[in-house]
Amino acid sequence: MLKHFTVATVSNKTVTKVVGLVGLSLASMVIDEAIGLIKQYVWRNYVTELEVSNTDKSYNWLLQWISKHNQQLLHFSVTTVCRNTESAHATSKFDYEPNAGEHMFKYKGHTIRVKRDRSTILSSEYGSRPFETLNLSTWGRNRQVMNEILEEARLYAMSIMESGTTLMVPSYDTWHNFGEPRAPRSLSSVILDEGVIENILKDIHNFVDDKSWYLDRGIPYRRGYLLYGPPGCGKTSLIMALAGDIKYNLCVLSLNDSKMSDDQLVQLMGEVPSKSFVLLEDIDAMFANRDGKTVIEGSTKVTLSGLLNALDGVVSSEGRILFMTTNYVDRLDSALIRSGRVDFKQYIGTCSDHQLSQMFIRFRPEGTEDDKKRFVEDIKKYNKPVIPAHLQEFFLVHRHKELNYVFEHINDLWQNVQDIQLTE
Repeated sequence: MLKHFTVATVSNKTVTKVVGLVGLSLASMVIDEAIGLIKQYVWRNYVTELEVSNTDKSYNWLLQWISKHNQQLLHFSVTTVCRNTESAHATSKFDYEPNAGEHMFKYKGHTIRVKRDRSTILSSEYGSRPFETLNLSTWGRNRQVMNEILEEARLYAMSIMESGTTLMVPSYDTWHNFGEPRAPRSLSSVILDEGVIENILKDIHNFVDDKSWYLDRGIPYRRGYLLYGPPGCGKTSLIMALAGDIKYNLCVLSLNDSKMSDDQLVQLMGEVPSKSFVLLEDIDAMFANRDGKTVIEGSTKVTLSGLLNALDGVVSSEGRILFMTTNYVDRLDSALIRSGRVDFKQYIGTCSDHQLSQMFIRFRPEGTEDDKKRFVEDIKKYNKPVIPAHLQEFFLVHRHKELNYVFEHINDLWQNVQDIQLTE
């Protein structure tokens, strides 16, 4: 009897403890669940949150704006940008942005919590890249605050781009700034034959100002330019100067990238930023024939039909200004340069008498009117074409020489110069 009583007593205590522990666990779970529900309710109803992924254009705008305008931040990641100045001195610039983790800052009396998350690699048809999100949250129903932050970030990003000519390059399926904005190149620094620059600039201004004319008539609001002629005659320099003059940016597109595909090209051409030129240099080197076979091995993902579709397909961006350059216009497929894809063709060739005289004045301003005439006449005696790039190099090499020395060594212009393709 005593044995059974003892076992029963111990068992009852054990059961009591077990029941007590189970009760505490259940109570804890209920409390945790209740707290979670309360937090979720409060978060959903009294906290405004904005999530932006790095696949969206505003992602980099926000990072730039937050790091620039909020001195309360203490934790950063840095990107070092090195470049050479015109005086050949190397300079470095440190671009800061909030690092991964949580941050806090004040905006118009509101406390803004920022959380930057870096997740696994995001894979798509355009390749693999890190996937990141930026979460901004604040207490209260303040959607307008988020709108204001986004707008300020956009305006700040636009102000940086408008401070110079920004070069942009493909980054997966969108465009990415390449370095800092460059000082706009003056049109006066590009010396071409009479009327060339003026005619192209007038056509661009007419296009920019005539948007309603295009829309009223159901014409795609796009413009294409083809600059052709021997290398070194100023095609790319002209495009840079035009972009600087009308305060446009330059999207540089290379189809020789082995990772580029037709689908990616269509996506990029549909996402061209506003107020931007798209530049396709040396288009003749990209395609050999209508079959889409490329000259560069390994770049067969982009076909001629894919390019044509990207240029004027239904998803191609409106308001786009496209520049294509080529050294050999006769090698281009007729479909590529037909009206609608190329609306303005301009030959940029070797130096005319006007260019010779204007470049002489630019590089040797101490020369007289007679010196200018003599320079042009002495060059013409050789009956050889002169490439603007070679003439500029000639003036650079002899920049510290007397004028008589320059006249005596004009033949240096054609040293180590191969045959020049002059087909117009």
